[in-house]
Amino acid sequence: MQRSGKRFIAVVAIVAVAAGLVALNTVLAFTLRSARLDLTQERLYTLSPGVKELVRNLDENVRVHLYWSESVATDLPQYRTLAERVYEFLDELAAASGGKVVLRRVDPKPFSEEEDAARAAGLAVQPVDGTGKSLTLGVVIEGPTDKVEVIPTIGPEDESLLEYEIARRIVSVARGSKPVVAVLSSIPETPPFDPRNPAARGGPPLIIEQLRALFDVRYVDLPADVPPILPEGTSALILVQPRDWSEATLRTIDAWAVAGKPILALVDPWCETDPSVRANAGGAPAGTTFNLGALLASWGIELAGDAGVNGGAPVPLVVGDETFATRVQARSQAGTAMQLAYLPWLSLTKGSLVKDDPIAGSLNAINIMSAGSIRKTPSATTTVSPILVSTERSELIPTMKLGLFGQPDQLLKDFKPSGQKQWLAVRVSGPITSAFPAADGAPASGNANIVVIADADFLQNDTWVQEQRIGGQTVGYSAFADNAGLVVNAVETLAGNRTLADLRSRGEYRRPFDKVEEIRRTAEANYLLEEERLQREIEETQRRISQLQRDRGGGTNALVLSPEQQAELRKLEASVADARKKLRAVQHTLREDVDRLGRRVMLANVVLWPLIVAGIALVWVVGRYQRQRPAAPRAGGAT
Repeated sequence: MQRSGKRFIAVVAIVAVAAGLVALNTVLAFTLRSARLDLTQERLYTLSPGVKELVRNLDENVRVHLYWSESVATDLPQYRTLAERVYEFLDELAAASGGKVVLRRVDPKPFSEEEDAARAAGLAVQPVDGTGKSLTLGVVIEGPTDKVEVIPTIGPEDESLLEYEIARRIVSVARGSKPVVAVLSSIPETPPFDPRNPAARGGPPLIIEQLRALFDVRYVDLPADVPPILPEGTSALILVQPRDWSEATLRTIDAWAVAGKPILALVDPWCETDPSVRANAGGAPAGTTFNLGALLASWGIELAGDAGVNGGAPVPLVVGDETFATRVQARSQAGTAMQLAYLPWLSLTKGSLVKDDPIAGSLNAINIMSAGSIRKTPSATTTVSPILVSTERSELIPTMKLGLFGQPDQLLKDFKPSGQKQWLAVRVSGPITSAFPAADGAPASGNANIVVIADADFLQNDTWVQEQRIGGQTVGYSAFADNAGLVVNAVETLAGNRTLADLRSRGEYRRPFDKVEEIRRTAEANYLLEEERLQREIEETQRRISQLQRDRGGGTNALVLSPEQQAELRKLEASVADARKKLRAVQHTLREDVDRLGRRVMLANVVLWPLIVAGIALVWVVGRYQRQRPAAPRAGGAT
């Protein structure tokens, strides 16, 4: 009887616990519907404080319409997961706004008014299988003045930029008018047709188009002898690869800088994407050099350059960095095709982005090409702060070594790290004096508000986005670097909404395996050293054979090899075969070292850590059993 009573109590307790769990889950499902624990390194799923501030401070309500074909995607879990992630983010955004952001979820069912509204707004239709089924996943944002911004389609590759794209569109529709940004550029807004790449995208760079979502961007004509006419109400200037600009233009820029107005200057010592020089070079790699006259010196900075030959103009220098060098497909001087690190093309990651500066602090990756090194002049009165920096494993490379003469393997052989970090982009603030004397002899002065980036190539699309094509048509672009974020953040920081400058792309684009890269660089250096030794050995042996031929003299037997020459030739063939074998061994060692590291990581993840967890669990179970085991009765005690 007593045992059945205990059993009844146990059953009641189990039922009570189960009912409590169900009730708790029900309550939490409604009260903590959007609560999440974000354990990702980059806080991928946490709303940025800047976004919360932005939506709370909106003057009027903004309406956000999420169009999602939920009824069509019942058997497409990958799309449902993405759509739910987008909805959860927008729902959290609306909750943080205190009612300023009104969210509406719309299912554009086939042949419905909602479907017509989605098509009218410009939302894309995505085919999802071969049966004709298609769905829509996009966002329409409406402002208080009926201004509309649209994200036509959202894919998995867009998730890392979702917060930024939504926030900048909210800012765009909430503004009464966009700040005006004037662009003075030696590179045309729309590049000319390139016969070598007829499928290349026309129109302005995507970075300029993204900038236009937030600003009224206007390119300004640069007349030869008169000052350029800046648009009325201009808030900031962007200078792109200035060269051959008139003194009147330079005076206009100088007056703007002295007045403390914002400037973003892209000055490149070797601009490889300048269409004019590429056309003149007949398709061979080449570059242009910027020229801002005395303006940089008046701002307290200069770009590193070698002294000119015989008193000529200084030779521009670019930064080569072994750590951030981009790998390219190239041929060595011996004709071997292989992937090599091209020192002047840098794929910058977290370590090179100054975290304390809002322009680049939380960006993930920036790609630049043949950038210069910015220095503070000894007589500078300004404060110069770095934004992008190289590592100590960098050197300055004369531009004469690039272009037609730029061989990746030769640059690697000549590489000698300086042990110093180079500044690739800087912020200039503080007192400056005009570069041009005033009529009364007292030059004007003011406080600088300037950002200088020693590269202009990074504006080009192929440095930071990959085109997505279906059936020969471009359907979108996938970003693999934050080049656009760098420009938008710079302009926002200088002249626009400071909140947006604090927004970053979420998630990573490149997470390099540092150990693998170290192994690769070591093996690559060994390979090039072996190849160089082989070439010297071949040349020396051939020189000795030629010397033997000269010692033998002419005549009818001059072409007949002597026993000494035959022995020398056999020695050459043997040495060549041996050296080639060693070269193959170096390449094999590279792959073997990388594979060995991969196997170790796999064994650690698949075998070692599960065994450790199982061991800990076993120790815990045994310990618990020992603690709960009834003590043995004492000898002679009562039973």
